[in-house]
Amino acid sequence: MINLNLVYKNVIKIVRKAYKNACNIKDIKVENKELNDIVTLVDKNMEKEIVDKLTKLYPTHSFYGEEFGEKVNSSEYEWLIDPIDGTINFAAGIPLYGTSIALRKNKETILGVIFDWENNNVYHAIKDKGAYKNKEKLQVSNRKNLNECVISYCLTSHYEQKHIDEVLNIVKKLSPKVRGLRLIVCATTELAWLASGKTDAMFNVKPSIGLSSCAGKLIVAEAGGKITNLQGKVRVEKDTLLISNSIIHEELLKQIS
Repeated sequence: MINLNLVYKNVIKIVRKAYKNACNIKDIKVENKELNDIVTLVDKNMEKEIVDKLTKLYPTHSFYGEEFGEKVNSSEYEWLIDPIDGTINFAAGIPLYGTSIALRKNKETILGVIFDWENNNVYHAIKDKGAYKNKEKLQVSNRKNLNECVISYCLTSHYEQKHIDEVLNIVKKLSPKVRGLRLIVCATTELAWLASGKTDAMFNVKPSIGLSSCAGKLIVAEAGGKITNLQGKVRVEKDTLLISNSIIHEELLKQIS
């Protein structure tokens, strides 16, 4: 059994140092990944430093990073890391990006940490211990009518046409029903806002393990939110995502079905 409070403190030190070091890079060297998606040297350098430092502390753990893939060990513990979530925003100077670090035990997330660098905020949750922004305890919104709700969603330049069509179909259904739909394409920002009660739900049509959302899903859940796939079922390892303040969850499923 590991001390999750100590693990959290170690994560804070390691990730802050990695971000500081990476931000000293004068040329971030934007490179293309899948279709029009990109990666920068900041992403790569941060992930390498974070994994290297965590490996020294937890040498038996497995690691799954956005940029360098999986490093599998026999341990029941696995880290999911997205060094810069919202890389397109980051590279364009749009202040909607963050870092997501999650620790899972036997595939269940037990620690989630989101770094909101632009606002100098850290969001975190330990399983069954609540969710926090810095030292402030978080609670999802209590809005119950869709016409009062703001919902975010993901639509990126590297989606296949079927995923684009699925997103636009849901947008068409929800547009007349909700107060606002927001396309941010940064799960760390979206889930931090949802856990804080600023927004009320988020959906993603592309099945994913959720490297960028794993930490945020725990934070929202610990703040009182509800998580399923887009069919309202318990998510499997790689699945679609519907996450809400829990109150509007069933109505959302009804509207998008």
